[in-house]
Amino acid sequence: MNVLVPKLPALIAPTERPRPWLFTSYSAWPIAAAVLPLFVWYVRRLNDGSDEPLGLISLGLVALLAWSDRKNLHAGSKARSSGAILILTSALAFPWLPPLLRAFIAVAGIACFYGLHRRIGLLSLLMLSLPIVASLQFWAGYPLRVATAEGVVQMLKLAGATVARIGTGIAIDGRTISVDPACSGVRLLWHALVAASALAAVHRLSWRRGLLLLMLAVILTIPTNGLRALLLVIQSWRGGAESSLVHESAGLACAALMLGLLWWLAAKHRCEVTTHSTSSAVRRHHFAILILAAIAGPCLAITAPDHPAPESAAPAFTEFSFEGVTLPLEPLPSTPMEQAFAATFPGSLGSYGWSGRQVILRRVTSATRRLHPSRDCLRAAGYETTESIIETHADGSQWASFTASRDEWQLKVRERIVSEANTEAWTDCSAWYWDALLHPLNGPWRAETVIEVK
Repeated sequence: MNVLVPKLPALIAPTERPRPWLFTSYSAWPIAAAVLPLFVWYVRRLNDGSDEPLGLISLGLVALLAWSDRKNLHAGSKARSSGAILILTSALAFPWLPPLLRAFIAVAGIACFYGLHRRIGLLSLLMLSLPIVASLQFWAGYPLRVATAEGVVQMLKLAGATVARIGTGIAIDGRTISVDPACSGVRLLWHALVAASALAAVHRLSWRRGLLLLMLAVILTIPTNGLRALLLVIQSWRGGAESSLVHESAGLACAALMLGLLWWLAAKHRCEVTTHSTSSAVRRHHFAILILAAIAGPCLAITAPDHPAPESAAPAFTEFSFEGVTLPLEPLPSTPMEQAFAATFPGSLGSYGWSGRQVILRRVTSATRRLHPSRDCLRAAGYETTESIIETHADGSQWASFTASRDEWQLKVRERIVSEANTEAWTDCSAWYWDALLHPLNGPWRAETVIEVK
């Protein structure tokens, strides 16, 4: 007799649950090992004085916003593969690429691996968390100063004033008001980009709209900084006493106008519909790539040899002129820090004694980022520095001047860059770089730094 046995209902395969996010995922450990050399560089760079630790603000924002939107940030299989390959590329590129460029590649890989690339605001915040302020000041500082000075000149001409731009200076009524590096707008640009990125993430803007918001933030920085500079120029033109309160208030008021416009545009185009994506588990080939990156990153960081740039055939400096006085130089022994810097400097450099002062001379034959302001080196050594001002000496030479203090030591520092071909001089490294890049035949150049104890 056949007994009919009821068929058991087929087991329904459970929907694949998303893997624990970021720190709870086992894939985070090989990623952390792969980027360990970059993390060490990141900590040192934030504390070496060349960059203010502004990136921590952006990093905190992206962590907060990504956690609040974590249910919608799962990555697909292709995104995880792309992210793992980018992380491996960053690790393998240790001997060839500079740390900042490798950090950009690694950050892009991490964003793809964990789905942060779905939000342009989160990806942008991650990129802005890297120490880029000093690099922005070097690359974009001078062009932004020129744009600011030209904007002020045009606005004053509309008001009927007789005014002209001379480099980054504004010539009016027989005097020149300079737009110094501190007023270039680089910090304003960084804050505007962070604000626009955070707004794009909060309002879940699409890639197209988020990118437009970021571009608008860049564009608005120039007239905003120009308006701020205009207010300060008018105050100085009318003979008003300089006040830090007025200076900061003008900057905050102009920045508030720009941020208000960005906030209104982001809120107007807010995306109310959340896109739920299918999460992909970390597969074996993803994990294999990450393990390879975890091995390659630290190993290459330890074993990669240094490749110092060849020194130029520059003659040894024997004498030096300052404030109309020319005296012989007395070579000083190099410190370990100076020796380490000279190993990768694309030129020659030396430290000398001169009339009770220390003189540092650096000679380069081409435009290079390695020729940076002395303020960066002193801040990395633990000194507190003032903003640079321009001094004009009796012989007509101009020098950037600032004060550096540490414990009981107080130093007066003056520096400039001079072309050995035509004696043209610069007091700002960014201005020199762009001129050297556009006019390479004006080289070689000599950076002169004079340090005396106050």
